[in-house]
Amino acid sequence: MHYWEMPEHARVLGNRTIELFRQYDIVPTPTNYELWFGYAAAQNAELVRELDKAVAEKKLTDVSYMQDLHGRFFGSGQGSAMDEMGASLQAEVQKFAKVLEGAGQDTATYGKTLNVAASQLGRGDVNQFKVVIEGLVAATRAMEVKHKDLETELKTSSKEMSVLRGRMESVRKESLLDSLTGLANRRCFDERVNEAVREVGAEGGDLCILIGDVDHFKKFNDTWGHATGDQVLRLVAQCFKGNTKGRDTAARYGGEEFVVVLPQTSIDNAITVAEQIRHAVETKKIVKRSTGETLGSITLSLGVARYAPGEPIADTINRADACLYAAKRAGRNRVMSEWTIDATEQKSAS
Repeated sequence: MHYWEMPEHARVLGNRTIELFRQYDIVPTPTNYELWFGYAAAQNAELVRELDKAVAEKKLTDVSYMQDLHGRFFGSGQGSAMDEMGASLQAEVQKFAKVLEGAGQDTATYGKTLNVAASQLGRGDVNQFKVVIEGLVAATRAMEVKHKDLETELKTSSKEMSVLRGRMESVRKESLLDSLTGLANRRCFDERVNEAVREVGAEGGDLCILIGDVDHFKKFNDTWGHATGDQVLRLVAQCFKGNTKGRDTAARYGGEEFVVVLPQTSIDNAITVAEQIRHAVETKKIVKRSTGETLGSITLSLGVARYAPGEPIADTINRADACLYAAKRAGRNRVMSEWTIDATEQKSAS
């Protein structure tokens, strides 16, 4: 049984949510309420971990970050649109079924008319032939009219279903995009990376994961404000999008973190892609739109890891993340891979 099926439990969780708002000075928006109600319910361990992380990193006032969390765990606001189209499609199917049912009844009636006519004609009563034939002609004409109406109704219904199918596909695609940057979102990343893993299992080949994080983003955000921070994220997203192609998938992973799925890509080539992205970001200048003031450059640290066939993909992502943080420790604005870390450790040991 879920917590929303137990009113008393839901009240307790609601009170706990309000206590959390007071404890962490959280703005009581609908988005925040849903996030923290889920936290209080503690039915999603990953959500609890992410919100604990947000508390530790003081990101509770970062609107973009919290909206991203909400999108990951509660969808991207497309549910109502999908529900509406689902209802429309259901109505079309029901109408379609009624049309076919009516056509079946008409066909059955016409069949009975033909059977009666055949019986009458079989008696050899010439005097009745004219009457029977006239009746058949009338029934056939009526059937032709009904079939024309049926054809029109079926064409209309088919056209409406095609429109609904197109709208549903558009909403589905929108639900896989990050609303701020236009890149794929976390849900889309999860789908694509799992597809890539299945492909490696079936066909072999390489698969690499690249993770990038904007250097000193929190300081930049705190200094210039969230609107400028969002501008930075959009600019970085453009650099990711402009330097990935084909079957590669660039996604916003969360907050100021970005990730790329690189199917059929060796680790050497993945490092090259990471360097291209890093360089593209480094060469950009941030200009405050409201004043035209140049705020300087931003940099990006990146980590690259190769998927080992058979391992959980989470392990690959964790290794890429470890490489990312190695790049941070090494001075930021650089790319680190598993190979780089191994070489560094060997050099230190010698």
